[in-house]
Amino acid sequence: MLEYVENGGEVDQVRETREEWPDFKFHYDFRVPLESRRLYIETVLLSDDPHDPEVQVVNVHDV
Repeated sequence: MLEYVENGGEVDQVRETREEWPDFKFHYDFRVPLESRRLYIETVLLSDDPHDPEVQVVNVHDV
């Protein structure tokens, strides 16, 4: 995911409205090309430290 972002890949910030994620205002969606596929990767931000941000992957599937 880091390589995807460093190469100009987009990350969508989505307001979190689902009841099962009350501790997060947003989740972040990646749509990463991988060979002949595109992966949807949903993450939540655990740390927004600009020098060492940390995300948790919570969902992955083909787009």
